Amino acid sequence: MLKVRKASFAYRGPGKDSRIPALEKISFDLKRGDFVILTGRTGAGKTTLLQLLCGLIEPDEGAIDCESRDLSSISSMIFQYPEDCFFNATVKEEIEFGIRRSGRNASRGLEEIVESIGFDLAEFGTRRPLSLSGGEQRLVAIASIIALDREIILLDEPTSGLDEKAVATVRQILNVEKSENKTVVVATHWPAEFMDLATHVMNLKDGRIDFFVTVADYVDLNLHRERLEEKERYLLNYYKLFRRFPQSEEELILFIRRDKRC
Repeated sequence: MLKVRKASFAYRGPGKDSRIPALEKISFDLKRGDFVILTGRTGAGKTTLLQLLCGLIEPDEGAIDCESRDLSSISSMIFQYPEDCFFNATVKEEIEFGIRRSGRNASRGLEEIVESIGFDLAEFGTRRPLSLSGGEQRLVAIASIIALDREIILLDEPTSGLDEKAVATVRQILNVEKSENKTVVVATHWPAEFMDLATHVMNLKDGRIDFFVTVADYVDLNLHRERLEEKERYLLNYYKLFRRFPQSEEELILFIRRDKRC
């Protein structure tokens, strides 16, 4: 569905004709239904790659082929700082704009989309997006992108600053999008939050692909080289033992308790 071939991009540097490389000769394929966790240190090129996949910027070299379609018509991106993308007066208008832009009869209406992020339309519909808390703004941004109903959904640190309840809401929304065979790419420093939903993990290092593997290979090959938090370590150990992820927090907790007793 989408092919990236030897794509490179560099930002303009401070000096005349100077360039700062961000991505170098990136190549990979994305299919419908893929759910990719995009990892890498700060500055590795994650945000730049998402912007390329959304058509916000074009590669200096190489190509991105999406079956001769315009990238901006099939993909949408949620930025790390959602306040940068708000331009409507109210929450209701922000989400309605996405529904109108979808160009089709939205399968989910305004009220259903607002409820999917845990908001009450009567309470939040007339609020100004910039008057909301950072976490609330992030949820409204996600709702606005979901309303667009694009084939490819790109998210840059979507759970940053969210509490556990809001993280669960984001997971639930993305699980619905996955069930509708959308392609999802999530750039995050917390891969464990989406590991059970994902099909692949891609890691960027210094602007290049370090690895792009299935979740099973990510676990089996021990590619999680960074120091793991306890929950992520148990999550991956669970997968190694049962070849699936736990279906609930309670199931993971029982596994942890049994492991600690042993």
